[in-house]
Amino acid sequence: MVFFIGKEKYETEKTVLTVREILEDYAKVKTDEKSLALKDGNSHTEYTNLDEPIHMKNGMHFVLFDTTPTTAS
Repeated sequence: MVFFIGKEKYETEKTVLTVREILEDYAKVKTDEKSLALKDGNSHTEYTNLDEPIHMKNGMHFVLFDTTPTTAS
């Protein structure tokens, strides 16, 4: 099964992955710095629960959002 995070292509044999697995094992990012969203046409569905299972489908497209606090100058 092929899926994408941004423009990067990944493959998995699993039919279900958690948000945490996708962020840590595939995107290689820290879960306290990035969040995951599923791109669906022109909209996004953001996942807030790291342990939420995602039923994987071939060709899914995910995007990462920066969750680190921004400092105002």
